[in-house]
Amino acid sequence: MIFAAINDTPYDIVYLLHIIAVIMGTGAAFVVPIIAVRMRKAGQDSATLDEAAAALMAPALLAAGVFGGALVGMSSDFYDFGQTWLGIGGAVWLVVVLAAAFAYPPTWSPLPDMSEKKAMFGGILHLSLAVMLLLMTFKWGSPLA
Repeated sequence: MIFAAINDTPYDIVYLLHIIAVIMGTGAAFVVPIIAVRMRKAGQDSATLDEAAAALMAPALLAAGVFGGALVGMSSDFYDFGQTWLGIGGAVWLVVVLAAAFAYPPTWSPLPDMSEKKAMFGGILHLSLAVMLLLMTFKWGSPLA
């Protein structure tokens, strides 16, 4: 049974949720480090900013991937994970979520403290998001490419 097809209302709702989650997670990933550096230069503590980023970034990026996977499932086999852009995108998404979670661990997560490697995980996160942007824009291996 098909729940939705591309451009049907349920598909469009999930697509909107996917885009909102991507904007929230990616926006936080790029803006938070800039604000944190400015706060530290001004002699302010960025702990509250880090807590806000932890509450938003990894969960939003996790939700973005879940909604993206749902879109693939709702596409009536137009998209499938055997397509290059989605196969690689799924692997890169895991790297994105893990890098965000290690750089800004949510307070509810049992992850170890990796604050001394925040810069490294931030760099991995930014590079992975750039790769993801290319994959989602050009969709190599899809019927639309």
